[in-house]
Amino acid sequence: MTNNPSDREERKPLQKVVAVKDEPYYANCTMVETTPFDISLLLGKVRPRMDEQGNRSLVEVYEKQVYLSHLQARALYDALGRSLAALRPQAVGGQTPPQQ
Repeated sequence: MTNNPSDREERKPLQKVVAVKDEPYYANCTMVETTPFDISLLLGKVRPRMDEQGNRSLVEVYEKQVYLSHLQARALYDALGRSLAALRPQAVGGQTPPQQ
């Protein structure tokens, strides 16, 4: 290998294109599974149901699963933290959030 600048390949930045492949999905419940290699997010919905006897209950239905490396999970954690911190002054339901 030479250190001559003329022998090196010139690196050009890659253009980034973003495409949404699927329809939006609303989840009101999430389950997290971790392994030494990755983190899995199971996204689902809590839905009411009625059994044959007419008893009503809630059921969790997990329909989407996302796998993230630990690095990507950390980036998502940081991004969610910043987003939620920005929402803190706007209390949900008009209530003031508890101070930590």
